[in-house]
Amino acid sequence: MKKIHWIIIFGMAVCTWGTSQSQVPWNWELSHGAEVLVEDVTLAHPFTGGMSATQWSMIDLDWDGDQDLFSFDRDGNRILVFENAGDGQWIEQPEWSQGWPELSNWVLLRDFDCDGMPDLFTGFQNGIHVWRNVSTGPGVPSFEPYAIPLMASWDFGAGAQMLPVVCLTIDKPAIFDVDLDGDLDFICFTETSTTLYRFSGQSTCELDLICTNRCYGMFSEGSEDNSLFIGDEHNCGFNVVDPEGRPAAEDSNPIEDFAARDGIHAGGAITALQLDGFDFHDLLISDVTYPSMSALFLEDAADGQDSTAWVDEAFPSLIAHAGPADSLMLQRFPAAFPIDHDADGDWDLVIAPNTGLEIDDDQCVQLWENQGTLDAPIWALNSERWIQDGTIDVGRGAIPHLADLDGDGDLDLLVGNKERYEGVNSTPTSLAGFENIGDAQMPLFELKSWSMIDFSINGIESAFPGTGDIDGDGDIDLIVGDELGLLHVYRNDSGPGNWPDWQMETLGLTDVSGEVIDVGQFATPQLIDVNEDGLLDLVIGEKNGTLSLYLRCSSAPDPSWCLYSDAEIGENWASIQVNNALGINGYSTPALYRDGSGVHVVVGNELGKAQYFGVIDPNDFGAALPEIDGQLNPTMMGLRAAAALGDINADGIPEMLVGIQNGGIRWLQGLSMHHSEIQSNHHPTAFPNPVVTNQMVQLRSSSIIEFVQWYDLNGRMIPLKFDQGNRVKAPATAGIYLMHWKVEDRLFSAKMVVLPQ
Repeated sequence: MKKIHWIIIFGMAVCTWGTSQSQVPWNWELSHGAEVLVEDVTLAHPFTGGMSATQWSMIDLDWDGDQDLFSFDRDGNRILVFENAGDGQWIEQPEWSQGWPELSNWVLLRDFDCDGMPDLFTGFQNGIHVWRNVSTGPGVPSFEPYAIPLMASWDFGAGAQMLPVVCLTIDKPAIFDVDLDGDLDFICFTETSTTLYRFSGQSTCELDLICTNRCYGMFSEGSEDNSLFIGDEHNCGFNVVDPEGRPAAEDSNPIEDFAARDGIHAGGAITALQLDGFDFHDLLISDVTYPSMSALFLEDAADGQDSTAWVDEAFPSLIAHAGPADSLMLQRFPAAFPIDHDADGDWDLVIAPNTGLEIDDDQCVQLWENQGTLDAPIWALNSERWIQDGTIDVGRGAIPHLADLDGDGDLDLLVGNKERYEGVNSTPTSLAGFENIGDAQMPLFELKSWSMIDFSINGIESAFPGTGDIDGDGDIDLIVGDELGLLHVYRNDSGPGNWPDWQMETLGLTDVSGEVIDVGQFATPQLIDVNEDGLLDLVIGEKNGTLSLYLRCSSAPDPSWCLYSDAEIGENWASIQVNNALGINGYSTPALYRDGSGVHVVVGNELGKAQYFGVIDPNDFGAALPEIDGQLNPTMMGLRAAAALGDINADGIPEMLVGIQNGGIRWLQGLSMHHSEIQSNHHPTAFPNPVVTNQMVQLRSSSIIEFVQWYDLNGRMIPLKFDQGNRVKAPATAGIYLMHWKVEDRLFSAKMVVLPQ
């Protein structure tokens, strides 16, 4: 019966695939993108998508003996992986960021089973999920669920019981072998964020945990600020029954005592590390609303407790340090991640915000280097923008825009943003310009300016660019949408063939009747000829996730704009409503693209996806357009997508650049011809379909198959080995998957149904 059920699903899937996917004209893959020069320096990894709240671990992904970098950004649940190229050089590898388990809140890689391969620990609903690394070769690791959730033995006074390990989702725990006994220990804030749990490992190379302490370190933090109390100032009446041999306080009911605590200030990050070179480990602790970190220096007290002896409230000011800074300072909620970035045998520290809100987005990745030794550390600030300085990162909410701005036949790049942090109460919007100094086949972008227009003069916020020759003088003018839902026109005074010089012409664009065009909030304009009358029209997205169309109803040099409205669907052009998170908003960003087939309608949304609505019928350009594909960019994560399509390398296939909330851009390289061409080939070449879990799938091809990749319907890559016999094993879990394979630079696709055994 189960197989009959899956066969029915397969039939539905094939029908859906045949009617929708055949109309999607392109495929893409994540790519390093073109080279970018900033002040004569080539950016190491310009198209990483920016960085906000990154969390860092080390793992040897290519099995070459050195440690690569894994980064999880909790702002958008994004993964970035950087290959260790030696001599302090790191190369982002887009293909390594795909195929990981679903992750959220925080992620740390730690080897719990002593097999030399880091396992994966991630937060989930105030608990911890553990995935075991079962990789058999280099590349994206293979993981299998191990502890979902992670459990520990607790004793509140009425006997031990197994309960989930507590780790609040906003926090970041310490996972470290603090007692050097061969297993991992876990240190997390308690539910009130004022004291610490310690969950101690009991068995070497296992996750056999006991909650041994609810007042670990014998300190407490203030319930409303980051004040720390140690010694006689610390009071703990709700510990476990026998915390490392220390008896519980008399006349104490730990459950009642815990429930009576009402002071709460959620948010803390913990790191366990030897900070001063003495034998016993220490703790680094931060609070959600403060820019510094406190170092708690622990000693093994006579009563068996790991007790705080003294505190450096502005680490590392009171211990050995060097370099340009005495204290670690980050705008908000710093978290510390131990790595050995220079492979010298001691721990260094990456410091990054543990939140994506109200942060200094220009300095999200600090590197504090141990310039001493493991036994005698000397902490020094090495960089305030480590790794981040090799990316295009414009602050918050990147907006890419492709256009031939100087009339030389190739596409240049504009990058707008929602805002950029320049200090408290100073978060201006900006528009960066990158000139393509290569050519139409080999792009090379060079920064011309981080701020081409001073929007603050007119109080414009969240500037969204759209370009076109509005006045018919042969050069490219600019229309900017803003956070209030208004549009503003900047005339280009440079003349044809020159880099733009945009000057304010109209503050608050009006329609043909003289009414100010106001779409509500977050106006996102695009200039493109929708009805093929030779005049540029205005398509405008907005916060509520719909599109408005203003047709050009007069010619240059004095344009006027007429709101298009349909008798049946009203002013919501093409009846488009992009996908959203909570049933409201959507933050639609149009990215319409013209080729030989006509005008393709692509729209970004707040979920970080670019949706495809097909091709406009010029004879019925107001007709409703049903969604064809809700996720053109399945191989990347992030939020608040703003897409731009353009054939940057003149191969007839557009590239797609997607700006996201983190402040940067992801580059998706155009790969394939139309799916209608692919579809005529792919069904006979992959068989059987349906296939049973773990069964081999055979691929028939007269040419060499270069690679095969499986993806689930959420876009996650399923790492499965492809052998030279043109065979690949099906996934171990039943479901519907997408399989890609490449032959002679063409990407073929098939939707595969995997049945349970």
